[in-house]
Amino acid sequence: MHAFYMPDLGLGVTELPEEEARHATSVLRLRVGDRISLLDGKGARAEAIIEEISKRGCSVRVVDRTVLSTERNARIHLAVAPTKQMDRFEWMLEKCTEIGVDRITPLITDRAEREKLRRDRLERVLISAMKQSQRAWLPQLDEPTSLNDLISGVIPDQRLFGWCEGERKSLTSTYRPQEDALLLIGPEGDFTPEEARTLIDRGFAPVSMGIARLRTETAAITACAWMNLAQG
Repeated sequence: MHAFYMPDLGLGVTELPEEEARHATSVLRLRVGDRISLLDGKGARAEAIIEEISKRGCSVRVVDRTVLSTERNARIHLAVAPTKQMDRFEWMLEKCTEIGVDRITPLITDRAEREKLRRDRLERVLISAMKQSQRAWLPQLDEPTSLNDLISGVIPDQRLFGWCEGERKSLTSTYRPQEDALLLIGPEGDFTPEEARTLIDRGFAPVSMGIARLRTETAAITACAWMNLAQG
């Protein structure tokens, strides 16, 4: 059953958002009477039947709606430095959404390769991945945030950062799956020694994702997968 994003998901007859309606009728060629799935990204999932298709849009009738509990016992927040090639960063967003993540912050560091992002495009990547994987929760996407601003805000007690230099332990032996966690992944050039020292002073534990030196997006996906598996 094809899934569509409906941020305001109630009961009865409602209109699909313009972009979703266009995809349903012009791309997928769905017809009146076809059944579809609706997701609001906030835990609600519904089954609906297409009632009417017109030049103005597509109306559907919700026939069954359920609200699901959160997908994980502990929240996973990834703060990841944007890559120079945006397709790699978008791929990371897609895969982490499919695997399961609660919040993603584009992290601006001293060695950041990119600071400006198209939020609308990134949000579409998240929505598409949520629909494809049939997840009921859409990850929170933050505005690009500097390292200092991020660590000066409200953050969980479990604080980790990927580091290619210095003394560190494996993520698998450090991560506590029963607790909310914030994990930072730096740019290709890694965090500077000064940034690493600041993070350690703020209670962040340096971790590695294995013996190989991973690209930024690969490290983020690897960490996301392990944290989900560790939660069972």
